[in-house]
Amino acid sequence: MANVGPSGSELAPSTFEAFTKVPNVLRPHTQIFCTSEWVLGTREDLVKDIIAELRPDLGEEWWTYVCMGPSDPQPNWHLGMRGTQHRAVMWRAWKEGGTGFLYWGTNCYEKAMIPSAEICFRRGLPPGDGVLFYPGEVFSSSKEPVASLRLERILSGMQDIEYLNLYSSKYGREEALALLEKTGAYLGPDRYAHDHGPVDVMRGEVYRTCRS
Repeated sequence: MANVGPSGSELAPSTFEAFTKVPNVLRPHTQIFCTSEWVLGTREDLVKDIIAELRPDLGEEWWTYVCMGPSDPQPNWHLGMRGTQHRAVMWRAWKEGGTGFLYWGTNCYEKAMIPSAEICFRRGLPPGDGVLFYPGEVFSSSKEPVASLRLERILSGMQDIEYLNLYSSKYGREEALALLEKTGAYLGPDRYAHDHGPVDVMRGEVYRTCRS
């Protein structure tokens, strides 16, 4: 979704209400509308207002993304965050009901003028923002790109979604949501497991109930 600030006041009385009206402004030229999780904060109730403005019959979709924000304790892919915090980005996207996820960059280092320059994260960004793998020329004898632990946790989060989708296909989405919360894996943007134990319990329950 495009940014809507004071100039969007003709659309609705508040900034967020104006924000939800963006699909009406961009239709039919845009079919995928993408909202930063930074905008939503911990207000999961705002999601239904965004989705209500979409026209699935016209092929419209809603995606989310993370960039500089949100910051701790909400899920993101910054260095220094917990492993489950990285993984929970995907849990959040699945619970909110988006059909896609956008990330702005995977190798966006500070610009270097010479090949031998030190590799640095971009100034002004949270550490690790926009970097999910490292150049093999520096970190590997094979010169193949080296995946970060955060990238591996993203993969784990995507696999968690596949578990939830499998459970949903058998018992329905509401039951899958209940399982996610009942196991303590993910309840909301600031309420999720701080270790991987609850996630293993969730996966184990899916395996036990769906393996036949």
